[in-house]
Amino acid sequence: MRTGANPTPVGMGSGDDADARLHSDREVVTRMLALLSPYKPRLAISFVLMIVAAAATLAQPRIISLSIDEGILGRNGQPADLNRLYYWGAAYVVTLVVFWFGSYWQTWVLSLVGQRVLFTLRTRMFNHLQKLSLRFYDRTGIGHIISRNTSDISALNEVLTQGLLQSISDIFILVGTIVILFSMSPRLAMVTMIILPLMYLLAQWFAKGSRPAYRRIRTTVSAVNASLAENIVGMKLIQAFRREEKNFDEFDVVNRDNVKAQKHAIFFHAGVIPILDLVDMLATGLLIYVGGRWILGGDAPELTIGILTAFMLYTARFFEPIRDLAARWDQIQAALAAGERIFHLLDLQPDVQDKPGSYPLPPLQGHVKFENVTFGYDLEHPILKGATLEAKPGDRVALVGRTGAGKSTIIRLLMRFYDIQEGRITVDGHDVRDVTQKSLRQQMGLVLQEPFLFAGTIKENIAFSRPGILTEPGGMDKVREAAEVVGLREFVESLPGEYDAIVEERGGNLSGGQRQLISLARAFLADPRILILDEATSSVDTETEALIQRALDRVLAGRTSFIIAHRLSTVKNATKILVLDNGEIVEQGTHQQLLELEGYYYKLYTLGFSFGDEDSFIEGYVEPIGVTGA
Repeated sequence: MRTGANPTPVGMGSGDDADARLHSDREVVTRMLALLSPYKPRLAISFVLMIVAAAATLAQPRIISLSIDEGILGRNGQPADLNRLYYWGAAYVVTLVVFWFGSYWQTWVLSLVGQRVLFTLRTRMFNHLQKLSLRFYDRTGIGHIISRNTSDISALNEVLTQGLLQSISDIFILVGTIVILFSMSPRLAMVTMIILPLMYLLAQWFAKGSRPAYRRIRTTVSAVNASLAENIVGMKLIQAFRREEKNFDEFDVVNRDNVKAQKHAIFFHAGVIPILDLVDMLATGLLIYVGGRWILGGDAPELTIGILTAFMLYTARFFEPIRDLAARWDQIQAALAAGERIFHLLDLQPDVQDKPGSYPLPPLQGHVKFENVTFGYDLEHPILKGATLEAKPGDRVALVGRTGAGKSTIIRLLMRFYDIQEGRITVDGHDVRDVTQKSLRQQMGLVLQEPFLFAGTIKENIAFSRPGILTEPGGMDKVREAAEVVGLREFVESLPGEYDAIVEERGGNLSGGQRQLISLARAFLADPRILILDEATSSVDTETEALIQRALDRVLAGRTSFIIAHRLSTVKNATKILVLDNGEIVEQGTHQQLLELEGYYYKLYTLGFSFGDEDSFIEGYVEPIGVTGA
């Protein structure tokens, strides 16, 4: 249930997970391994420890065979030797200690590397997300993004650290087992190897079927996260419109898709392990039958009861790494699918970028010009059509018009959240495409209709626009001054802890007016040369609006401001009013000048009075036309 979203724009990649299949397996693996490059010394230590632990494991069955042949039964005509049994028993204990030491420190080192990789990858992902343009967020669900930064990265990290070296360890044990088996009895080893063709066919079947299954799992998990995030954010609307059952049904469909994907993957995972166990039992039975006959018939002089026992132990251990590799294969498939999605996101380029040679914008006076600007979120459906406007330093420009007329689009283009298709936007004569985005936005302040507050304290939310100001000398005084300017001081000082009072997530413990005042204080603290108010007073009561209006008169003096508003009290004090209709500026002037024209603005004005509410005359004429984001 997505409401108020912009039309799906073109360019810069889709938010659909199906688009994530941009890499070959080799490329994904190469880039995954590159994440481990800074940790080569630690990985080398882990590798050595892994070899030590694996070697201790490989030695154990051979020690048992020697204990039987030399210590219990005797060998080559020699009687049983209790001292030899003690000797091999002590050797077995040593292998256990060595195995514990190698396994413990290998796990410790790998866990450390894993946390470092996890930290690095999530940091890189977050940094990249901050650089992506708004087009990406227009078309990508929050849940999809969160899924890539949590479950996908975790799946990748699990294989990169524990999974990678454990797989190498399993392969080492497999090869070592085969070598030892052939060294003890080549003929009996060949009997054991009969199962290898069957193992190969099983591996082929598993690999062919499991990869698409696990790719589907990552997609459906992302869809579940996206649906969950969207419903949680929109819970107020869900309950207000009594959509609990409807939204539950929609989430149930998404969740069932995930269950189906999991079941499909389980089919392969659950099928391969029992088959491996069956092959293991068949191989053990074959060894007992063939080896026993050869020992009893004297057909294999090199065979002893101890060696046959070792063969059975080695055969069991031969299947353990195979079983582990099969079980780990689902992790590998999940990691490859996750890697595709992660690297797809990291490869996305911002739609709006600083071009080569861009320069920092010098201190502004606030002279803004739109020259024949044409723009559309969708290139085939322009929102603005040849818009031309000028705001001189200190002007208070009000933007009015129906929903979808292009009001919000103008301020988004001014802050260069999007790049225009035609025309030119200048600030003090500087084309906004020629200067760095950071220097442009540093001199602008934005107050939205729905203020966004972060979990923290009152002072931290006000200081959000000036990073580091709370640690500067006199920084807290500036925060208090900003609160004073917008009329927030009395409210803050009435709270326990005052400026250290806790703000819950999204300001849930504050009223709409209180959140808006904090948002205004935040914008004022930034000391912008250009201030943008996007219906900033629409969610406050009359008394709070009066406070804001008085604050605006003090703060906006000498600054250029753009105000989107539906209230006459906000619009009539503007030095210039721009009236938009269907993406075009159809009228502009002061409140009185536009009334004297008796045109489109006059029609809105008189229609508002016909409803008996002067303060919302424009709001009374809002007429949805199916174009959002404007």
